[in-house]
Amino acid sequence: MDDTLSNTFSLTAFQQDLASSDQRQLLRWADCELHAAFIRHAEGHEEPALIQVDESSRYIASTQADTLHNLLAGAQLEEGSEAVIRSLPLHELARNAHLFRVGLHILDGEEGLYLEGPTTLVLGTAAVVESPEGDEVIYQAEIFFFEPLDEARTLPHGTVQYWYDARPTHTQSDGQTASIYVFDDRLDWLDPLFPDLPDGARPLSTLSPDARAFFERMRLPLLKRQEKTPATPAEPDRRYHNDLIKDQVLYSFNQLRAMVDRDIVPAASGISLKVVETLRSEEETDDATMSWEIRVGFTTPLGVEAHFDPNWVSASLCQANAELPDTTGTHGASEALRERIVDHLTWMFFQQGRNFFLMRFNECLEGLLPDVIINSDKPYQPDYTDHRFPCLARFQCGEHPVPVLLLGQQDGNYVCQPLKDVDIEEKHVPTLIPRRSSLIDMTRNTMMLSSIGERWVLPTSLIDFPEYWYEGIRLSNQNLTSKFVSSMRVNTLLNEYEKGGTANSSAAKWLIAGCVAALIGVIAMMNL
Repeated sequence: MDDTLSNTFSLTAFQQDLASSDQRQLLRWADCELHAAFIRHAEGHEEPALIQVDESSRYIASTQADTLHNLLAGAQLEEGSEAVIRSLPLHELARNAHLFRVGLHILDGEEGLYLEGPTTLVLGTAAVVESPEGDEVIYQAEIFFFEPLDEARTLPHGTVQYWYDARPTHTQSDGQTASIYVFDDRLDWLDPLFPDLPDGARPLSTLSPDARAFFERMRLPLLKRQEKTPATPAEPDRRYHNDLIKDQVLYSFNQLRAMVDRDIVPAASGISLKVVETLRSEEETDDATMSWEIRVGFTTPLGVEAHFDPNWVSASLCQANAELPDTTGTHGASEALRERIVDHLTWMFFQQGRNFFLMRFNECLEGLLPDVIINSDKPYQPDYTDHRFPCLARFQCGEHPVPVLLLGQQDGNYVCQPLKDVDIEEKHVPTLIPRRSSLIDMTRNTMMLSSIGERWVLPTSLIDFPEYWYEGIRLSNQNLTSKFVSSMRVNTLLNEYEKGGTANSSAAKWLIAGCVAALIGVIAMMNL
């Protein structure tokens, strides 16, 4: 084979740039080619060779092909397999090492260097490019993977990408570069089965040549590892049925629900509801006004601690619901409440899969418990035995199709939780909405729908269930699970620092910020 590489890589000089923490200096090495060890299996499939050192798996690369040949000469391979050497740019090796959660070991003569974590993240997913405003910036890219409709209908991974400022927060003295979404505008995004593009997403064709090259680099085919057992989708023990939505459009939802039921939510006995009485104001003297703070938490079957934001609930509403605690303390969940948690999380994941916004996973159990309704005198009291709720639906408000989570019914109306922030002109606000006039901001002549902490009652005539919302292409289930796990790990880290009394130290803050930044781009690829 040709031992000539397109760019000369010097491990000594690279280590100096790595030690400097200067990302621009580090990224100048990203295009350097290295020799990498691959295994060609009997059927012709090639994948990077993995070596095991202590407890870490790592790809192996070198500046010299002979070094790898000598290293692999005594390797024991499966029958019919052989070792081969391929030349690849450092950014491609680093990108795959990051996505597959392995390290990268680089050899240069007698010297060696092990890369992992933040280093492979930057080398593999960041680049210096020209921003849409014409500035030279360091963008880091998160790519999205999609759940196929069928063998013939899907979106290739990387068709939509999220680019954000790659610089550590404490180095952004000149301000943070605005994050952007970029999409391949050669595809027909008017297709109703495609996911909704974020507002302000940038068409690929409008970007600078170096930005377009970075986009294409990020969606190159992965250096897939051969799975010992093919990944199969989770099959539900029972099919989800909802009288409001046709069964035939719920295949994708069923697959996602089975995964949430298997990998996210434990048995009812493993779910905790921590109930604490909140401090009363001087006006709150009656027991009927007493509020409880309720925190839902559990450890997932994958071993990840999941803690959700607290809800403040009227104690009398909880005591009136047979499925909820009637005293303060720590309680387990009933089977009916567990099923509602599975459905609630699944629908929130499902809606997240239809768009590309960064989801606040710690808030995704909003609407699970009793609450006030902003346009009704009566509170929302969930019926956990009514399996029609929750579910995703559309509130068609003028020209705005607003996704809502239906939570129940009250006096012939649906109790809804908006899933998108929308500011609607008064002329488009339906007159059938209860207490419509009180919802209008008269200074701006608009009605604001907020996705945070709001419950509404809306007439059933304003709600529908478009089939393509349930059948369309979504983010992959594995993508969503990984984001959930990463988010909960960050929450756990933050809670531990707060409990330990070190959250206010500058060192702890930079550590937390670094972990958050690293976890934003983490995508588990085990089943791809």
